Amino acid sequence: MTKTPSSRARQRGLSLVELMIGLTIGLALTLGMFTLISNTSNVFKVQDDFARMQENASSAMRYISTSLRSAGFYGYASDFSLINTTTGDINTVNDCGSATNTPASNWAINLQFPVFGLAGLTQTDINTSVPCITATNYLEITGGQQILVTRGALGTRVPDPNGDGNLSDGIASLRNYQTTIFVQSDPSQGLIFYGNNFAAYKASGLTRTLANGSDIDIFEYAAHVYYLRPCSRFAAAATTCTAAADDGRPIPTLTRQELSGSTMTEMALAEGIERMALLYGIDNAPAGALDGVADTYTTTPGAADWGNVVAVRVTLLVRSTVLNPQYDDSAKTYDLNGDNVVDYQCTLDLATPAACNYKRKVFSQLVQLRNIAQRRGM
Repeated sequence: MTKTPSSRARQRGLSLVELMIGLTIGLALTLGMFTLISNTSNVFKVQDDFARMQENASSAMRYISTSLRSAGFYGYASDFSLINTTTGDINTVNDCGSATNTPASNWAINLQFPVFGLAGLTQTDINTSVPCITATNYLEITGGQQILVTRGALGTRVPDPNGDGNLSDGIASLRNYQTTIFVQSDPSQGLIFYGNNFAAYKASGLTRTLANGSDIDIFEYAAHVYYLRPCSRFAAAATTCTAAADDGRPIPTLTRQELSGSTMTEMALAEGIERMALLYGIDNAPAGALDGVADTYTTTPGAADWGNVVAVRVTLLVRSTVLNPQYDDSAKTYDLNGDNVVDYQCTLDLATPAACNYKRKVFSQLVQLRNIAQRRGM
């Protein structure tokens, strides 16, 4: 059977022009698909970076705000002067006190200042002023960084396992109770002491009890010193921050010195905290008109003002922990205190390699010092 011309035409296949057009369309679709995948990946990376920054900022704020809200809580005493700090023979080790950061000894139990701040200290003088902080573990900032100090009892009561009102067995059940510092008080007086001495003090009538003979609540005492460290994780076999920390890209980290038993020890808390700015709210109303509400805010309260601090505004500059070469932060400036002075700009950060290739965001929170404010408002 003879094929018709139309049948033969249908069997000729694609022409060169049709093939080129098909390849072009295929390449365009492939390119579009890869562009979509790349954009989706970049969006995911950006969202992941900001999520991690949000998480780190939240953790940092939680640590700081919890300490601030506990500051000045010394049990049920109405004033710090009612707490006996000498009978208990407290001797804190690796303390943070010095001639310029008084008292030089037992600095951790200086109950007179539940909230205190230091500023302007650099790596050159930090260890002299605050001996518990190693210079290489202190983030170097032009003009020095701010340091926050809080003192007060934790809100968790010592347990009463037997329910008999005798807290001696409750203290003994706690880890490291021998050297852990506790405070017990009623509205008229109180005592700060080591846990292993409680039974003896109780036998001597130095502790506080209710009318029925039950022990008044006892709380573990805490002292915290917040500052920024230039790294999160030390390099292998190292005990301080070096250029090899954090796999060769040191991450600025919120850190604090805290009492572990009666020894001040260093604890890294939240990564990516690049700057910390503190504004202290002072209740400076006339005598007799104090209401526990901040009237003025300052970064540097005077010596006589620390006892009047009733609120603290904490502002953190948080950066991503992973460098992104496609991101450029050089056009941004960061004013953390609202004083129209630039507190950070990546182009001026010579200490951080590729400083402008990190994402950054500012977080701020106002924390009321509940124990101090409520006493002043009475």
